[in-house]
Amino acid sequence: MKKKQLFTFCILLLYSLFFSNFLFAQESSMNLVIDPQGHSGLVRKVIFTAENKKIVSVSEDKTIRIWDVKSNTLLKTLWGEHKKGKEGRYNALALSPDNRLMAVGGYLPNNEIRIINLNTGKQIASLLGHDNIVSDLKFSADGMWLGSSSADQSVRIWYMPVIKNEVFEEEPFEKLLIPEHTDIVYNIDFSSDGTRLVTCSFDGTVRLYSMAVSMSNARVVKVWETSERFTNVDISSDNKYVVAGQSKGKVYIWNTNGSEITTLNDTKGFISSLAFSDDDRKLMITDSKGDLFLYDTDVWLKSKDTGISEGSFSTASFANGSSNYCVTSSGSDGIIKIWDLKSGKKIREFHGVGLPNQRIGMQNGLSVALSISEKARKPYNKVFSFDSLDMILSVENQQVFSMPTIKNESLSLTKTSNYSLEAGLTTIKNDKNRDKSIEVYCIGINNDIIVGSGVSLKRYNSEGVLLKEYNTASSSKNAINVSKDGKYLISSSANQITELWNYESGELLASLFVSNTNDWVCWSPKGYYQASAGGEKYIGWLKNNGVGRLASFYKVSFARDTYHKPELLKKIIANGTIVGLLEDQNNEVFDEVIYEQPIVEWISPAMNMFLDTAHVVNVMANITSKIPLDVLKILVNGRPAYISPKENLKTESDEFLYVIDEQLTITSQVSNIQIFAANSSTSFTSDAREVSLGRERKKSKMDLDFDLDEMFNSVENQRSLKPNIYLLSIGVSEYRDNTLNLTYADKDAIAVSDLYQKQQEGEVFNKVNVKQLTNDKAVKGEILSGFEWLSKNARSNDLAIVFIASHGLNKDNNFYIIPHDVDLNNVNETAVSWADCSQLMASLPSQVLLYVDACNSGQLGTDISHSDNTESIRKLSSDENGVVVMSAATGKESSLESPSWGHGAFTSAILEGVLQGKADYSGDNRITLRELDLYVATKVEELTKGKQHPTTQKPSTISTMTVGEKVMK
Repeated sequence: MKKKQLFTFCILLLYSLFFSNFLFAQESSMNLVIDPQGHSGLVRKVIFTAENKKIVSVSEDKTIRIWDVKSNTLLKTLWGEHKKGKEGRYNALALSPDNRLMAVGGYLPNNEIRIINLNTGKQIASLLGHDNIVSDLKFSADGMWLGSSSADQSVRIWYMPVIKNEVFEEEPFEKLLIPEHTDIVYNIDFSSDGTRLVTCSFDGTVRLYSMAVSMSNARVVKVWETSERFTNVDISSDNKYVVAGQSKGKVYIWNTNGSEITTLNDTKGFISSLAFSDDDRKLMITDSKGDLFLYDTDVWLKSKDTGISEGSFSTASFANGSSNYCVTSSGSDGIIKIWDLKSGKKIREFHGVGLPNQRIGMQNGLSVALSISEKARKPYNKVFSFDSLDMILSVENQQVFSMPTIKNESLSLTKTSNYSLEAGLTTIKNDKNRDKSIEVYCIGINNDIIVGSGVSLKRYNSEGVLLKEYNTASSSKNAINVSKDGKYLISSSANQITELWNYESGELLASLFVSNTNDWVCWSPKGYYQASAGGEKYIGWLKNNGVGRLASFYKVSFARDTYHKPELLKKIIANGTIVGLLEDQNNEVFDEVIYEQPIVEWISPAMNMFLDTAHVVNVMANITSKIPLDVLKILVNGRPAYISPKENLKTESDEFLYVIDEQLTITSQVSNIQIFAANSSTSFTSDAREVSLGRERKKSKMDLDFDLDEMFNSVENQRSLKPNIYLLSIGVSEYRDNTLNLTYADKDAIAVSDLYQKQQEGEVFNKVNVKQLTNDKAVKGEILSGFEWLSKNARSNDLAIVFIASHGLNKDNNFYIIPHDVDLNNVNETAVSWADCSQLMASLPSQVLLYVDACNSGQLGTDISHSDNTESIRKLSSDENGVVVMSAATGKESSLESPSWGHGAFTSAILEGVLQGKADYSGDNRITLRELDLYVATKVEELTKGKQHPTTQKPSTISTMTVGEKVMK
């Protein structure tokens, strides 16, 4: 794996930079893409924002992602053009000193440099001038100038005008062209006073320029020449030193007067980053061999060993104002880490939820065994049925699934090199540039030969004649296999997607993505899909908008009624084609839904608003829709703060106009305000406007421990902002119909009540109020009264928690909670409708956390019911309803309990995670939703030996939630 990553970084990256102008093919402006909520390719640049509160990263996966350091969450994704191959990949990133502008470049159409307003996330300018890809970008310290380097062997300096009302007052323009290098200019840097510019190139030179006032010209001060390619360069802020690294690991230190100080030889690989700390006392170097070294610049000797080593560093940056922390990325999987350089301890990790499948096993029909794990070549651990569109999260018998055939009685396949495959008397050869290396292969029907490579998937006959090239993504193939009836080909790629093909025609029938939390989504090329409760958030439509505008991403859920068609998807797979199954053209359907999507025009509040004294904000917006709205809400931190009445409707021409003008009281230190609007066709959730209490802080030091002083302005304010808890805890073990009895459901509810009562007046929560209903107290009427109790008491700054441990039942496409007094012959009248509970929870102004254990099957191994509440959970955790749901089991799985645990597996894990603090991975005594989700999922799978898999779903409007604190006893 390390060799493969190193090859990708040092060879493919360098080779690609030699190409001149790219021809961007005219492709569909609309594409289905996976969003794994993190990078899925090499991260080329990652840097802290000015106050170290966020990090920004760009990747070869063609996305820009913005992350929150404190909460360890993804805040926003900005999408670029969706093109095949390298087109759209990002190489370069720079932030202006005031953090208002972001510049990005790479393999973009017309070699464009995109200038993006970091506040709004919108592109406000497009800089055109380079004749080849952009390799690096740097802002001057005053933010007036942007430098860019390119594979066209030039450096260009661009004027950056003043921003007013979130756009430029005038157009930016190219001020200066510096064309003196003779090969790729790979990296550049400005001195802090803007008087010097240093550049490095594959031509083996580093050039130091003296920059005239207003960047009118650049005079060469010094040229350093060697025989090796330079890959990185930096200049100290005091203008004393220039440091430059080469492709084979050597690092040179020079005085800016031209003399050489020393050469550093500790690194051995391609120098991927060089950085002086802000005080110039430290120099950080990373290379493609996985080395990270710190040097003291007063003596140019290595500081103590950091102990930090990764597979292949692609980028690293110091925190602003601190040499004690840095952010790095390594390898091709897009993982980003923040390090404490004093201790060598990783303190944050940012990554997506996807993992590539490594193996494919086939059974009769289309039951496909998969090996989706962080470790390569693990046993099968999941089975997906393309027949029924269902996932089983454990594999009882590995032997019933057949591996791909590479040898039979008449044919044997042997890989003789990276680019050639011997098949009997025939040799199949890959084109090194077009196909890349051979990765996987197998024998198909009639002794066909299937070859999966770096960017291609092909089928040959036994004589080596090409029969079919499958139109797959340009991503390395990890696994392939053929169905036993020979009708289907299945392939898995490094891009984390498994694809199902018509073997003969080559038509792509369906694609599958599985997250590391066991959510999944399966979809056809036209967008019709089936998904687990939380799976649909990973797929969406990406619409290319051309040069000058970022692409638009639409979650597939924005038109769920149009595209959630599991029965149609099953027909497409069974028929082996979509032909004849659809009357409408997909582009027309999509365009119609987009046309009908509500549009939100914000008036107030402004971006990143601070409330100094009054805690009231005026929310003003105009919402237009082609058809009447069914729902219009203001959401504060994902919860409804205002629901618009129908009389806000005005009619203008052929549109419906809704006006919001409301004053809201802000009770949280930081509040994200959004608007949710839905009509009968589609829905829309606006971007968030952030409102903070207290004065804006102009400058802050790096604080990754997140002192409360950094988060709040006073102890009094801290106390006033602590939420109350309102807990409705329901557990039914003893039913009027004793054939339904469980053993531990009531004990689970009592234990959860006790858990949260111990949270009262601690560091996180204020008062804890509990309404507990167990056994004969948990009748339908009392349960509904309990939800009414929540509705009357929970306020916007509170946390409402509902715990339910009982049976659940699907009947007539409705899900029901089974109370003590249920009559199974009259479920509609005597059971608690999930719809009624959902409506009450969705209307609460507070944060809402639902623990649901309503698929109970009693003792471990005993099977009482298989009630699938997938659709119920999906709707409740949508942006519209805004409830965070932790469910004890996934899909049709049963929830298990055992005497050895004394509880159900789900509750047992919650108690250990919160009460005993085992989910406190960060060590701050606070348990976040993310931490508890990770601990509960791991522990339950361990307790049940892989038979039960909890799942957590949350709306996109809620980034994080504190669910408890470790009780120090």
